[in-house]
Amino acid sequence: MSINHTAAREQILAMLGARSAGPKVATALIWLSCLVINAIPLAATASAHVKWFVTCEASDEPLPVQAVLTTTFWVFTALFVTVFYIGCKFERTKLGVSFSALLDRLSEPLYTRADCLLRSTAAISFALLWADGEVILTPELKGNGVWLSAIQLLIPIYLFGRATLPAAAAGIVVLYGYGVATYGLFHMLDYPVFLGLAAYFALSASQNAKWNSLRFDFLRWSVAFSLLWPSMEKFLYPGWIAPIAATHPELTMGIDVATFITAAGVVEFGLSFALLWTPLVRRFAALGLALLLFGATFDFGKIDGIGHLMIIVILLVVFADPGRKQLNCRPALAPIVSGATLLAVIFLYTGAHTLYYGASSTAVVPLVTAAALLMVVVLYLQGIAHCILRMIARLSWVLTIGGQWDRRYDVRNTPARRRPQRYVTSQPVPRPRRVAAMRANG
Repeated sequence: MSINHTAAREQILAMLGARSAGPKVATALIWLSCLVINAIPLAATASAHVKWFVTCEASDEPLPVQAVLTTTFWVFTALFVTVFYIGCKFERTKLGVSFSALLDRLSEPLYTRADCLLRSTAAISFALLWADGEVILTPELKGNGVWLSAIQLLIPIYLFGRATLPAAAAGIVVLYGYGVATYGLFHMLDYPVFLGLAAYFALSASQNAKWNSLRFDFLRWSVAFSLLWPSMEKFLYPGWIAPIAATHPELTMGIDVATFITAAGVVEFGLSFALLWTPLVRRFAALGLALLLFGATFDFGKIDGIGHLMIIVILLVVFADPGRKQLNCRPALAPIVSGATLLAVIFLYTGAHTLYYGASSTAVVPLVTAAALLMVVVLYLQGIAHCILRMIARLSWVLTIGGQWDRRYDVRNTPARRRPQRYVTSQPVPRPRRVAAMRANG
């Protein structure tokens, strides 16, 4: 299926700019009330990898950021950060702690067998690639050659023994490098999950307990970025998704296509970003993504099922992993960090695309904006932002009042934080009984 990208781009721009703010807000409010019902078809569309079913050119010019940041986008982003905050608060409650303990007990058999599950699934996946003979790693990455088939056949063989797992990891890295050489680095940013899988197999051969625990983190972060980065296509390339929505009209449920695509992008980004957060939140996100990817195979067929088989199993392993609590991932920071990250990735995608395919001068503004937003995220996660805000408050007080900072407003000098004052006397303090006897004797 081919698309007239220029006409599609102009049509999407017309849809996004022709409406006034009032109808957009009204449509978004209707969606708020129906979000739970609509989540499954939205995520089913988001989960279907666009490049597998539509002829897409990675060098196509994306929509301007101004066309992406519509009223509909801001409403759904506000809804996402609100739901994300509620989920983080629930995890801190007694019910959330009890639910986490229940999930630990239920998923323990799966977690203890995670290594065997990943190795067997990877063996099946690469054996299917070898049987096809024209696929590098995913359905749209085409390649041929005897050496390519040899590597795809050797990887399942190397996965049988623990000592040969690094060789299997090296084979996966070679295939990923071949994809970069054939399709370019920007295109392959959709699939860092294979690098995470290679890191997992390489670290599995180590006898160090610390390295063995880190392999699950590599796996989780790589699958999160593999789903988070392509979610930007829903915002910047809605013309790619429009044919899928047209061929599956039941998914839109009569909703405006532009609104539907924006909501699908927010859903995909939200679930992917949740994989980077606290244990219970990421376990819910991993289970939801696994079920939605599995459900998408009924609409999009065997290609989608085979292509997502490895990702589904990795998500199940992430769900089974109890993980470790992140001290900096507090509920109060969840809306700020998640919202800033969404904007940062949009600007980063636009800047990286312009830098890779266009002029480097025009990529400066989006890349600098993305770096500034990511810096805000880092400062908030490290707690430095609170110190900076306190210093700004002091400076503004001095500039406004024209005097020195009143130490009564300093948190460090509140009465509750002051140390009790100790008095030193030359005479020993008498005991209560001795004082009473002295008074009785006059």
